[in-house]
Amino acid sequence: MLKKISWQRVNISELNIKKPKKEAFTAISYAVFFILVSIAIGLAIKYYPLPILGAASFTDDFWYVFIFKFLFLLSIPVYWYYKRGYRLRDLMPGWKPDTKHIISLLICLFAGLSINLLQGRLGMIMEASSEFSAGGLAARLTLGIFIPLMQAGFPEEFCFRGILQTRIERIWGRFAAIIISLVLFTAWHLPTRYFLAQGVEGSAGDLMSVITGTGIPVFIVGLIFALFWDRYRSLLPLVAAHWGVDIIPSIISFLGINY
Repeated sequence: MLKKISWQRVNISELNIKKPKKEAFTAISYAVFFILVSIAIGLAIKYYPLPILGAASFTDDFWYVFIFKFLFLLSIPVYWYYKRGYRLRDLMPGWKPDTKHIISLLICLFAGLSINLLQGRLGMIMEASSEFSAGGLAARLTLGIFIPLMQAGFPEEFCFRGILQTRIERIWGRFAAIIISLVLFTAWHLPTRYFLAQGVEGSAGDLMSVITGTGIPVFIVGLIFALFWDRYRSLLPLVAAHWGVDIIPSIISFLGINY
């Protein structure tokens, strides 16, 4: 039984990590730095908001999408990763673009979508859609669908599971890798919500509501993703599931709905 619980499809020793200690230190340092960046971004949005197409959520503000996520969580880590000679296939051992794996991606995407669809939010979208022209609605739906992939689904899984958790595991083992990466993953979500959240994610200025509305849900979802990565070493299904979780809230935001 214990052997089944601890089974890994790919052992950490089989993954390509050139300088484990140095890279683990770099990854942890950058994750801590990213928390500090989240404080600066939260303040920037609070005092100088630049909502994209009038989006209702601060997560669809220019500062959050292009500076916080595209620059600091996507562009810089991807540059570092490729500069060191790695490729995306290093985080996808055994994955092939065949029918089996494509179906698994679609299942993960739908599983992520279902979290919000089951809460009746599709009705909110249908009702708000009638207020826009065909072109305006198409633009908002397109942004709502694809921005979550490029600002959350891929960069968060790439950085916190593919890079951070993997390198910590190589140095300190599986348990430490899951806990440290999970704490850092949860922590960077909190400052922006503390400054800006209104609704299900908490109330700005009320730390306990932010911990309850954002911290605990993020910790639980992050733990599921961390355990999946630890066991299966399959990045793309995690990206698909994460993307699915964020699509409906993003569409709602671009339709100007506060909830």
